[in-house]
Amino acid sequence: MVNSRYKKQIVLFLVLFLLAVLSFGLFSLIVNEPGFTNLLPTNNMMLQATFIFILIPITTLIGGLFTGYFLGPLFLLFYKKTIGIQMDFGIQTRIKPKIFMQTWKGIFPAFMAINFALMIGTSQFGIDLIVRSDYATNNPGLAPLIGFIVSLPLMSGISMGLFSPVWFLLDSGIVFTNKTKVRDKIEPIEVRSIGGWYHYLLKGYAGIGVVVSYIIYVINILREFNNPLDGGFISAAVSLWIMPILLSIFCLPTLIILDLNLESRRRFILKFAKKLGIEKPLENPFDLQKS
Repeated sequence: MVNSRYKKQIVLFLVLFLLAVLSFGLFSLIVNEPGFTNLLPTNNMMLQATFIFILIPITTLIGGLFTGYFLGPLFLLFYKKTIGIQMDFGIQTRIKPKIFMQTWKGIFPAFMAINFALMIGTSQFGIDLIVRSDYATNNPGLAPLIGFIVSLPLMSGISMGLFSPVWFLLDSGIVFTNKTKVRDKIEPIEVRSIGGWYHYLLKGYAGIGVVVSYIIYVINILREFNNPLDGGFISAAVSLWIMPILLSIFCLPTLIILDLNLESRRRFILKFAKKLGIEKPLENPFDLQKS
């Protein structure tokens, strides 16, 4: 049954999602502070925070489902015609595991979303665009945090939109070997998945990028507070540590739906791959004599 396969992930998502939405929704009845941005509905700070939590699963779902069908073939075409022009391609058939083990698959898209949100949302351009001028004037130290948080739904959708086509390629089972390229060289023969090649690049950028952006962010807000023990500074700096976990869990509906339509996604990519001449398993991937 579908529910039993994803039971733990569904429960985890619902608990955290409902806790966040209901908590801020109830606080809106008590705390009647004006909103911090004009980009979200209502003029209540707590309700705007509620909208942000609601939007994140929606944007990740849009980015995860639709861009894979558009960018997946483009990623394959680009690699096949450029970097992989001397590579031999084939298909490795893999059976769908009985257990869903992808609870934290969204951690690197989360890192990338945080990186993008820190770069754009905390910049002066982002603050001017996102944060209400009166709020930014009265809370200069918290303005970057607001810019970051409000931009998270959009950046989550974008980051998921970049990782999704890579997962399409990984799930398709398309692999390549460099045996033709290294035929007359001493370099070792390698067999890799084309999705894994892209995945390695994206994960590297997301991991390094988020660390650099976080350091720059902390330095900038420390200039505003001038005191690392200030409550505002601590909340602005520490809140980012829970964001990767939060965003990863909010990605779960997208990951579950992608897993549900695994076979249709695989057929879609392999149909396009066939047009590029990729339709058979790799023959003797490590045998130079038969390449």
